[in-house]
Amino acid sequence: MGPSGLWKFLYWPIVWIISLGFPILAWPYRLSGPVLWMTAIVGLALTAWALLLHFTAGRTLRLLGHERSGAGIWPDRLVTRGIYSCMRHPQHLGLTITPIGLALITGYPAAIMGSGWAVAAALAFVLIVEEPDCFSRFGVSYYRYLSSAPAFTLSPSCLNAGLRLVRDLRRR
Repeated sequence: MGPSGLWKFLYWPIVWIISLGFPILAWPYRLSGPVLWMTAIVGLALTAWALLLHFTAGRTLRLLGHERSGAGIWPDRLVTRGIYSCMRHPQHLGLTITPIGLALITGYPAAIMGSGWAVAAALAFVLIVEEPDCFSRFGVSYYRYLSSAPAFTLSPSCLNAGLRLVRDLRRR
């Protein structure tokens, strides 16, 4: 990954800081009591699910996304198995859900509202950066894949398919 790819990694923490941190500084009111506990529990569940999505997708790409060794971190093979059989951008879905979970854990209403901006920024990233990059990298194959899998899905069976594939590939 050269300097041109570094911004893709820096994009996410910057978006999260702007959408979660700045609202907290502007309005530092925090929930309390049972409402805080409920939001924290929901936030922990969402964050765990987001991390599982991200891990499963990353592991799948690592195991199947490289035709030649030493190709770097960016996949050079289109992966359409496991979690990618039912969703094109599972890692980005995980990165989209994470700020919502973190905002709920903190219990700051301003952060919870600001997490909506993080979701918008994540969706814009997929539409403006990732989709065109996939089209240029994988060509006609990606066009065919586009019609067979949505960009995102919240289906638990999709995550299960991804976890099963990762487990099976690790056993080999």
